[in-house]
Amino acid sequence: MADSSSTGIPHLDTTDTAAAEHENELNSFSLPPVTLQKLPHLTDYLQNLQTSTNPLENSLFYRPSDGFYLTRNDVVLRQITFDLSLTDFASPLLAYHRADPRKEVYFRPGGHVRAAIVTCGGLCPGMNTVIRELVVGLWELYGVRDIFGVKSGYRGFYSGEAAVRIDPKMVHNWHRRGGTLLETSRGGFDLDKIVNAIQDRGFNQCLHILLFLALTGKWMSAYNEQVYIIGGDGTMRGAVEIFNESRCRKLEIAVTGIPKTVDNDVGIFDRSFGFHTAVEMAQQAISA
Repeated sequence: MADSSSTGIPHLDTTDTAAAEHENELNSFSLPPVTLQKLPHLTDYLQNLQTSTNPLENSLFYRPSDGFYLTRNDVVLRQITFDLSLTDFASPLLAYHRADPRKEVYFRPGGHVRAAIVTCGGLCPGMNTVIRELVVGLWELYGVRDIFGVKSGYRGFYSGEAAVRIDPKMVHNWHRRGGTLLETSRGGFDLDKIVNAIQDRGFNQCLHILLFLALTGKWMSAYNEQVYIIGGDGTMRGAVEIFNESRCRKLEIAVTGIPKTVDNDVGIFDRSFGFHTAVEMAQQAISA
């Protein structure tokens, strides 16, 4: 409202009204339907998997707070920012289950888990830090004692070079060193050879670390296997193929992909580790 300079009679300021209407429009808006993108899970092909209480519940080093654990009801939108000046949004919106600790886990802690870590592709700042944190987390928080590093990328699964048994003491200072102490290589992806090595010989060809038992007419692993694959977009595609082949063979193997790329070209993720360091080093070189 504003006063008329000649009559003193208040009149409606159309500019203020338009601004108020625009503000009201921004205070309330609608999004298109949201589609929950189903992700593959071990229970898709192993329906009788038993769950165990997350070891964090009894950890001496970590006490989960209220709301710490997530459930299948916790999701995140793929697109989390919107331009309200647009008249419509891309439809449908995609959502994914959030990846965080669950109160019930499908892998029995302690001696029933054997984990393998492999780094693939080009070098990237922070790789040794990621390896170190994986080892310390698996060992201290989840009680895993059989952790192996596969040398020289994907080909290390089948090249004949023995995998390295690693523990927190070994990786204590790895975060202070560059490159990857597990070594890496490009290429070398042979799906059958990789999965055969995981299934038949394990991660160390000199020692049969996988035991197989005849159960109900099927060969099932006596241990739960976890494979952590650190790499870029090509490596992640390889990880998907390894999981799909493991699913076809009905193997009890969890495949975890950890995006690593200085190019920051892995889908869905806003930034992968190492990207900022690469940009900062490039700026220093340009400014020198």
